[in-house]
Amino acid sequence: ETNDDINNYVEHINAKNIFNDKKLLINKLNHDVNLFAKQLSPRMTLFNNMDGNIKEISIKDLSKESQYFMYMHLFIEILLRDSQSKAAKKDLLNEARQFYHNNASQLIRISEFENKYDSHEAIRWYTLDGFLYRLLNKALRYQDFHRIYKFRFIIKDLYEQLKRLYYEQSSELKNINTVYRGQLININELNNLQNNLGALVSINSFFSTSLNKTTALLFILGATQGETVPVFFEIKINNMNSTSTSYANIQKYSSKKDEEEILFSMDCVFRLESVEKDTEYDGIYLIKLTLTGQYEDENVLKPLTEHMRNDIGYGTYDLSALGHLMFITGQYDQAKYFYDLFSKDLQPNDPDIAKLYNNMAAIYQSQGNYAEASRCIEKALKVQLTSLLENDFSLAIIYKNVASFHQCRGNSAEALKYYGEALKVQLKSLPKTHPDIAITYNHIGFIHQKQATYAESLKHYENALNIQLQSLPKNHPDIAMIYNNIAKVHLDNGKYPDALKYFETTLHTQLNSLHKNHPHIATTYDNIASVHARLGNHAEAFKYFGNALRIRLKSLPENHPDIAITYNNIGSLYKSQNNYVKALKYYEKSLKIRLTAQSPYPSYIATIHNNIGLLHAEKGDYAEALKCYEKVLTLEALRQNHPDVATTYTNIALIHRKQGDHTKALQDLEKARQIHLTFLPENHPRTATIYDNFGMVYKNRGNYAEALEYFQKARHIQLECLPANHPDIVKTCNMIGIVHQGQDNRVKALEYFEKALQIQLESLPQNHPDIAKVYNNIGIVHLKQGNHAKALEYFEKVLQIRSESLPGKHPDIAEACKNIGIVYQEQNNYAKALENFENALQIRLESSPRKHQDVIETCNMIGIVYKDQGNHVKASEYLEKALQIQLEFLPANHPDIVKTCNNIGIFHQEQDNHAKALEYFKKALQIQLESLPQNHPDIATIYNNIGVVHLKQGNHAKALEYFEKVLQIRSESLPGKHPDIAEACKNIGIVYQEQNNYAKALENFENALQIRLESSPRKHQDVIETCNMIGIVYKDQGNHVKASEYLEKALQIQLEFLPANHPDIVKTCNNIGIFHQEQDNHAKALEYFKKALQIQLESLPQNHPDIATIYNNIGVVHLKQGNHAEALEYFKKAS
Repeated sequence: ETNDDINNYVEHINAKNIFNDKKLLINKLNHDVNLFAKQLSPRMTLFNNMDGNIKEISIKDLSKESQYFMYMHLFIEILLRDSQSKAAKKDLLNEARQFYHNNASQLIRISEFENKYDSHEAIRWYTLDGFLYRLLNKALRYQDFHRIYKFRFIIKDLYEQLKRLYYEQSSELKNINTVYRGQLININELNNLQNNLGALVSINSFFSTSLNKTTALLFILGATQGETVPVFFEIKINNMNSTSTSYANIQKYSSKKDEEEILFSMDCVFRLESVEKDTEYDGIYLIKLTLTGQYEDENVLKPLTEHMRNDIGYGTYDLSALGHLMFITGQYDQAKYFYDLFSKDLQPNDPDIAKLYNNMAAIYQSQGNYAEASRCIEKALKVQLTSLLENDFSLAIIYKNVASFHQCRGNSAEALKYYGEALKVQLKSLPKTHPDIAITYNHIGFIHQKQATYAESLKHYENALNIQLQSLPKNHPDIAMIYNNIAKVHLDNGKYPDALKYFETTLHTQLNSLHKNHPHIATTYDNIASVHARLGNHAEAFKYFGNALRIRLKSLPENHPDIAITYNNIGSLYKSQNNYVKALKYYEKSLKIRLTAQSPYPSYIATIHNNIGLLHAEKGDYAEALKCYEKVLTLEALRQNHPDVATTYTNIALIHRKQGDHTKALQDLEKARQIHLTFLPENHPRTATIYDNFGMVYKNRGNYAEALEYFQKARHIQLECLPANHPDIVKTCNMIGIVHQGQDNRVKALEYFEKALQIQLESLPQNHPDIAKVYNNIGIVHLKQGNHAKALEYFEKVLQIRSESLPGKHPDIAEACKNIGIVYQEQNNYAKALENFENALQIRLESSPRKHQDVIETCNMIGIVYKDQGNHVKASEYLEKALQIQLEFLPANHPDIVKTCNNIGIFHQEQDNHAKALEYFKKALQIQLESLPQNHPDIATIYNNIGVVHLKQGNHAKALEYFEKVLQIRSESLPGKHPDIAEACKNIGIVYQEQNNYAKALENFENALQIRLESSPRKHQDVIETCNMIGIVYKDQGNHVKASEYLEKALQIQLEFLPANHPDIVKTCNNIGIFHQEQDNHAKALEYFKKALQIQLESLPQNHPDIATIYNNIGVVHLKQGNHAEALEYFKKAS
């Protein structure tokens, strides 16, 4: 017995009297041992398999866990089919002798049983206090299938003798109304019984009761409680007409004649009527039960049990039936045990050998041991090819085995071919609704799903489902499997509500046919969690992943691949919340299992390395990310054209893109594309993803035409093979919008953002975080258009959604605060800007490490607001704080340090602190020259800033030297019409303009304008700026006609494409006003200054410095006109 049993027994005997007579003591001890054995027979613990402390299974609530009863009954039923044999008796004797090898008295009893046992005395031997009673009941309590099998000899004889007596005593038994039983039960079990009144309860052992109420009470009166409670069962049996449960009065046949015992056969079923405290005996609970039938209409498992019985092979007995039963209950080691026993009875040429290998392959595959699974498939195939029967059905089995063989090796085309051959044979040789045809349809559907031919996949799955619904009970596990597969197609298609509906149907079916710790139920929980994760329901996702993990840890080996899958999924969920510490913890748990488990699929290991790499990439730790990706590429077992290799090259391209090495990024993406083309059609969704990534690289290079080309290619494939509301289409529309936004083609940008938004609003909850992303992009477009009210409206929608759907300190909430802050900053509402930036900083400090780039970015932005307010001390404080964090936590040559040094340099430059500006720009340059190629575009950016400082200092030679370096690098590293080349030409032109070298200035400005007209829309701000600059050069040359032409051209473009109150229109009106003022054309000058003033008065605070500038300019015109009163009025307003 267990230690708990012994402790209870010690408590029980400690309450007894003290004896001086040794003989009396021994007699009393024997009596108490027998009494205690009765109390434990069976130990009635309501099974709760989510509670790790409960280990015994003898009584179950069939309303929730009737499948356990069904499988136990089927197991016993298979055992009872066997004819009695010497081998069965020998198994029992060997098991008993092994257990009691140190107990001389029991060994004598075992030998006596061996020599004297007769089947007509099964009940007498069972009721003797000895090895049979104890070992058999213990095996049944613990549902130890191995040991139950060893005791099949006595189980069959007991069952047969009880059944015989049941019929012999039928007239006598009709007069028995009530029987009784006294027993100790666990307190937790009592609570469960109290909470399940009306439920069906099964007893999974031979169940002893008494006709005599007093006799039954003797077993519990005076019993010590502790963790157990004495209960008294009152069982009504007189209305029972069913013959499904045998019971008999065994008083004449028992070794204990005084107990008036009624013994029930195994798997008797009772209805729980009431549980209450006994009014007659203090401390005892009275539990009333009524005997029912095992398979009456109230038991919903009747049709499923009948089908399972037929599937196993009703009327036949062999160990393979036990193996099959253990397999479908998810007890794979037990299944192997029985199949191994079965194999020992087979002759070398037995036709069942192939079937055995197939079954073993299924077990190994379920355990994640794919190498052994493949070996078993090969053996089965070899046997079938040498012993082929000349009937089509056998031929179909061979085709399916060959298909399965190819499928295990990832050869989908060959697998599809052989499954097709198998289907042809089956459709000719089997009834149209035969379950085997459904299985083949399912396999074909699965392969089409992997090839992303979703319509074909759904068609085959639905064919399978239609057959199964006609030929199987509605709660059969195979029907659940098809629902699951249909759900997965909808998941791949981005139809998340449909996927969730089918997964929930799967779960409902499984809970009605499988025990709730079955690995298949864990898989369904995992799938439901994945849908919730994609829908942004993180709390629900964590709940279902938790359910999956608990079941898998209970029911599978500790290094099973399915446990690794759940760990990986939980890691990805934490990564989506930017909780990198926890994400990494779960990824590493998953990886540890993958590296120790037997798995021929290195792709599983590759997936985790890739996920860990993506995590490091998101953290900005590119070196660690690349190490992870290199591990994938060096996996020996991974073919060089494997899909996971393509994924890895794509991820490496992402790193190179972030590092600004666009050439390498494009090379890596091309490698990925070539691999995809070896095993996928050109129009596969994965190919579309590759094109999306090409588009991202070209976008980052500023090569917008090529970027749009690739994004449109991706979208064309997606519209062709994905449903119209698939999230990949949303993503591509979003990227097309971003490219148009980069080209200042804001109308087109909004068009694509709104397409993306429309899809999301139709397919996602209104507060889904992905909708917030598109709102954010629309807000950015309005911000760039100077439409601050609209921008603020969308950014506030973003904040509302993220606040409702994400944890309170999520970084995406900080981003929304930041964008709202930018709007207020542009409106010169510095108090509101600071409030939002500081909210963002607070969230980022609480949700990310202090060293996180987002924290640094926010410090930079707060510094810039203080700079704009003229609070240079505070501005410098925040900018320096950002730099100090970086220097403390980042490598000395990290690109983010360059960015911050550059920002501080710009700050000092704007304060005309040229020495300080040069100091920081040169720090940035030094890092870049040590870590980047000499012609990297980022180096050109710093050269440009150094050139600007020299230009402001009037050091034209030095300025020209740096600007020409910029032009050289950008001409070598960027496409010929890149806007950054135009900027270099413009800056060179400014130097020449300040040197009064107007010809050279015009040459460079016109080069800049030509590039900008070819690379950007006509309305682009850079085009307008260049027109302005050319106009000013012509003015300086005295060519007033040309000057006016270019200045007016700039204004006309702005008036055509920008909002009427845009600040850039103010700037151009002011420039034209100054031009006319210098020509002494005072009326025209006043006209343009007043246009500028009107816009400012409508869009800026009345005390804004820019309004003062215009007031001053108007005052100057009046002064030149001699209108001193007017001039004085405007100068006073300006001051």
